[in-house]
Amino acid sequence: MRLRMFLVIGLLSAPLSPVFVFPAATYGQEATDAPDTPAEDVAEVEPEVLAVPDEILQLLKEGKPAKAAEVLQTAMESDAVAEEFKALHQTIAIGFVRARQYDKAMEQFGAAVEFELARTDSPTDAQRLASLIRQVSVYGLHATQPELAAEWADKAIDKVRALEAEHPIETQTPLSRLIQVRASMLARDNEDAAREMLAKQVAKLEDINATEDRSEKTYVELINLLTTQARLFKDNDGQDGVASAFEEALEAYPESTVLMAQYASNEYSVISGLARVNPDEAIERMEAAVAKLTPFEENRGVELTLRRIKSLESRIESTRKQLEMIGQPAPPLDIDGWANADGISVEDLDGKVVLYDFWAIWCGPCIATFPHLREFREEFGEQGFEVVGITRYYGYMWDEESGKAVNGSDDPTPEEEREAIAKFLQSKDMKHPTIVTPKETELQSNYGVTGIPHAVLVDREGNVQMIKVGSGQANADALHAKIKELVGE
Repeated sequence: MRLRMFLVIGLLSAPLSPVFVFPAATYGQEATDAPDTPAEDVAEVEPEVLAVPDEILQLLKEGKPAKAAEVLQTAMESDAVAEEFKALHQTIAIGFVRARQYDKAMEQFGAAVEFELARTDSPTDAQRLASLIRQVSVYGLHATQPELAAEWADKAIDKVRALEAEHPIETQTPLSRLIQVRASMLARDNEDAAREMLAKQVAKLEDINATEDRSEKTYVELINLLTTQARLFKDNDGQDGVASAFEEALEAYPESTVLMAQYASNEYSVISGLARVNPDEAIERMEAAVAKLTPFEENRGVELTLRRIKSLESRIESTRKQLEMIGQPAPPLDIDGWANADGISVEDLDGKVVLYDFWAIWCGPCIATFPHLREFREEFGEQGFEVVGITRYYGYMWDEESGKAVNGSDDPTPEEEREAIAKFLQSKDMKHPTIVTPKETELQSNYGVTGIPHAVLVDREGNVQMIKVGSGQANADALHAKIKELVGE
């Protein structure tokens, strides 16, 4: 019965991220190996053991994590069941995460961490603890006290290191994963300390891999750490280290589908990054990865990642087109109509520095760039700068009652949709004009658009000077600096 409770907990939590599920032996034995427990006592406890978890799970399904937390607190006042119910803290934490109540989630995660720390005395327990800390680190970023995640990670690392003397090899997987999490947190404020933490664990795994104690697992964790180094510190030498580690690992375990799947995932990440900046190197790396992975494509994980790698070819070609556009005249505009514009025409843009923003009304990352676009326009508008949005018809109308753009069953006319776009922009305090292209157009293709937001910066002579794809502060900073340069010329 108790086993059933914890299996359900694991299933409820699974969609968000890995969650521990208790071993069957832990709870199956306790129900049967208690000859000294009077039958009447068991009869009194069992209904509560069954009812409380079911009630909590039902409340979480109904989106009532606060009520579930109250039920758990009341239940834990009973000494007979308090120890078992501690595992429910993590499940309730996930309920608060789903409700975006991150601070309350952290309260429950804190109780779950204390529970796991107290019972971690084996490598298996350490794996469970590492999984929990990884989950906490993700949601801790949203809380008002993200330092708690760092504090709990430090405690977990100390706990697992205490097991190293007795289990020097088995503890390396959970320890490495905890160090990855902690170093990622630390890198934001203290890059040197993060580098040192990762370097020590890398050295330890390299020493192990030079002995007969090495295994696929120790290579997997070494590569994970090296990949984390390369990602955190944007170090080209770091990727060289990853490549060398893969070469050594695959030489030692040439039939390892685990390592090959890891290799595939890493190659996708690297090629994806190169696809935006260096199409020639991206194509070269893609061809090498495809050749190496194809013999392993019967493995489902490898096959899926291999398909993703091949799908990057269109992005690479798009980048090639974008790079070729720099310094060249911007392709002519194809306009079906204007939105959020009073009598503006293409001629009004002559002699201005113009930022063409390819976007869509449904695109979250596009909307995330709005504050930057507004700031650019306010800062440089009087110096001959303009933002011009470019979008398509997607079937949206404006709902006056809700004050939102909606994509319903009605088929709006172009005029109605342009009005919806204008009202949407105005609701976001966006005053720049937007072009709506014809339904059949090659404009997006001519500008190398394969994803949005896609920003194209054109100088006063009408030549393309910069293209940035995606939202984010780095792109915003680069565009701001280039706009400042162009309007000052």
